[in-house]
Amino acid sequence: MTAELRSFTVHIDTGRWSETVLTTVGLLVPRGRITALLGGPGAGKTMVAYALTGRLPGTAQSRGEVLIDGRAVPDDGWPELRGGTVGYIPQEGVTAFDPGKTVGAQLRELELHHRAWSMQQACTAAHYPEYAAELLPHENSGGQIQRAALAAALLPAPSVLIADSPAASLDRETAYHVWKSLRDYADTGAAVLAISNDVPMLTAGGFADRMVIMDAGRILAAGSPAQLAESEDAHVGALIRSGL
Repeated sequence: MTAELRSFTVHIDTGRWSETVLTTVGLLVPRGRITALLGGPGAGKTMVAYALTGRLPGTAQSRGEVLIDGRAVPDDGWPELRGGTVGYIPQEGVTAFDPGKTVGAQLRELELHHRAWSMQQACTAAHYPEYAAELLPHENSGGQIQRAALAAALLPAPSVLIADSPAASLDRETAYHVWKSLRDYADTGAAVLAISNDVPMLTAGGFADRMVIMDAGRILAAGSPAQLAESEDAHVGALIRSGL
């Protein structure tokens, strides 16, 4: 499957402040590839993740289309797609879990419900330690709960996986293994969108097939790391070359 935003605009109006956070964004996440989404704070990266997983805030007004496998998703169509078809790793892994149950209990519930991957398979792929599964979410370290969120997202074996900063809280060695797991998962045919500014890891490890650079709610450039390194835009070229 593929995931796509087509001419997608998001305007937030809380009553206290109002801002357009995405402006006519067009983005295709193809199957069998890792698309890396890069940009500074406030660029709109997490809002893209929200749009592609049906999690736009209630104060958001949107225009454009979200398509999964070429079909537009209506507002009421997300409950059917979440988990089994479209997986999501949030920026704060702890928010993926009920705070009152151990992580292991929740992973076992997902295993029984979806019957796709086993809990052991998912935890091994995510490099999530067995002992941490018996703890409550807030008792896990930041790096542990982020890996647990990856395991939870992998358990249903989704065709589309959206990962928001999946390795941000990890040491370099563990981060490498997490990116390798995402690379392996994409190689099974899944469409993977990963939000990250770790250009050195993405390029040196060969993890990203394509990079998309955002700024102020717009896409500035898209292409392979080698293509973007030759960009005439000084901001784009400098960002990519820093990791080559």
